Amino acid sequence: MAEKIPVAPLMGNHETYDLNWKVRMPEGYLHRFALPDNGREKYRNQFYSFTVGDVHFVVLNTQNEELKEWEPDLARDQEAWFQEDMARNQGKWNIVLMHKDPLQYAFDPATRPGRDRAEGFSPEGREWMPLFDRYGVDLVLSAHLHTYRNRGRIYDFQRADHGPSYIITGVAGDVRYPSLWKRHALDVTLAPQPETDNYLVLEKQEDQLRIQCFLPDGTLVDTVTIGKSEE
Repeated sequence: MAEKIPVAPLMGNHETYDLNWKVRMPEGYLHRFALPDNGREKYRNQFYSFTVGDVHFVVLNTQNEELKEWEPDLARDQEAWFQEDMARNQGKWNIVLMHKDPLQYAFDPATRPGRDRAEGFSPEGREWMPLFDRYGVDLVLSAHLHTYRNRGRIYDFQRADHGPSYIITGVAGDVRYPSLWKRHALDVTLAPQPETDNYLVLEKQEDQLRIQCFLPDGTLVDTVTIGKSEE
């Protein structure tokens, strides 16, 4: 299938684990794909961008914490690359793909003893969301939490009628976290509970992006329409 259908992979935390759950460089991932050149040999295949028509996609590496022993400057260097890439970009639409989610969900001590955590924004969100605001990103698709959440538009860390739209893309496979994630104040739509697998369809029209979330049986869960601001 991979020979016939284009795939845009992005690194997640599990690519950095060995079979004993110890962190190491993700050599398997880094040598599996031939990805667009990011102009940074040190970070070859870790982050990249590409354009399809007038839609510019940016694929980020959010594994700063896992790779800090080998790449202590990853956050700084990737941010510099992102700003250079976006400054060159002539696309009408800008979409970011990232594994770790920008939002932080509260942990319930009853389900995660010893790991009480407040709702807010993740380290990745605090790092990247101001840059997404500055460079006019339209849509941010994330993962990591194995749940589907549509958050609508967020600008300057607040609900807004402009700025990027944020969607955590959902569940694929048998890893589920029922009752783990509470509802975040910025969540607009959640998938039916308990969650099952889902998939997303992205369509670009002249003046809008449309993202639809479906269950495996074709049931429509959510539709997000993003108009292009003329500001």
